Amino acid sequence: MNIVVQVVLALTVVALAGSAAVAINRIARGPSQLDRSIASDLLVATVIGGIGVWAISSRQDTEIVGVLLLSVVGFTGAVAIARMVGERVILRRAREARDAVEEGERP
Repeated sequence: MNIVVQVVLALTVVALAGSAAVAINRIARGPSQLDRSIASDLLVATVIGGIGVWAISSRQDTEIVGVLLLSVVGFTGAVAIARMVGERVILRRAREARDAVEEGERP
């Protein structure tokens, strides 16, 4: 491997380590469940990137199945988060409309 590829891989590892540190901090500190869910999704993406970097540096393609499986898990988690947020928005709008009707205002 030439020096340019080694430097790029080293910088990528540093960026992934920083991303993992931010995600772990957000999982630990919160403050909301949504923050923790998004941080766990970020952590899955960071692990996928780490496995990809390791596969490139070791010149092995056997880890591709693991990357694909983690990608499916990450996608499923992102969809679940989007549905959770969407349901919260719908419930909040319905509650605001109900409160406005009770107060005699137009929704």
